[in-house]
Amino acid sequence: MKKATQTTGKQGELRVIGELLKQGFDIYLPLVDIGGIDCIIRTEVGYKEIQIKTREKISTSLLFDVKKFEPRNNFFIVCHYINEPDIYWVLPSKVFKENARNMRTVNRLRIILGSENSEMRRKLHIYRNNFFQLREGTQEATRQLKETAKKSGWQALKQYYPTVQAVEKKLKEARKTNLSPGYIQILENLKKYWKKNQ
Repeated sequence: MKKATQTTGKQGELRVIGELLKQGFDIYLPLVDIGGIDCIIRTEVGYKEIQIKTREKISTSLLFDVKKFEPRNNFFIVCHYINEPDIYWVLPSKVFKENARNMRTVNRLRIILGSENSEMRRKLHIYRNNFFQLREGTQEATRQLKETAKKSGWQALKQYYPTVQAVEKKLKEARKTNLSPGYIQILENLKKYWKKNQ
């Protein structure tokens, strides 16, 4: 039996909410859908509104659609692909809109993350699993965001997969989900690097 889109969406919501709880946020869930807000979190610098977008199967390219909105500082869109269970793209609404295509006929904005080694993923790598930005306003969050922004794609990969075992796990995933040969080669290079340097 085919899984309903709503089921996939709810599965993604629960995963993201679980990750937010793990990160130590206080979370509030709206009883009704108001403006596409799936949850609200409380931080030391105020409340942040979160919209969660989930994809399960992709036919050509990984993309996420959001109903058109006006960006605001306290509004974030978290994009989650079910087949990459440990990856969450925590995008400020301004960043989402700046990098999205305007789908005028359906009144939506579409961001195309593409394949694992795509230009868009490299461009947005500082937002991957970047939950600390939700605490923006604290000195620590600002410092961490600046440090992450300085990292190259290679440095970011070393941070995401800091051991041979972590790379091997990702390689297994990458082959299973038919990620691009180029990205698999990068992971192979990272595995060799860690074997030599650990």
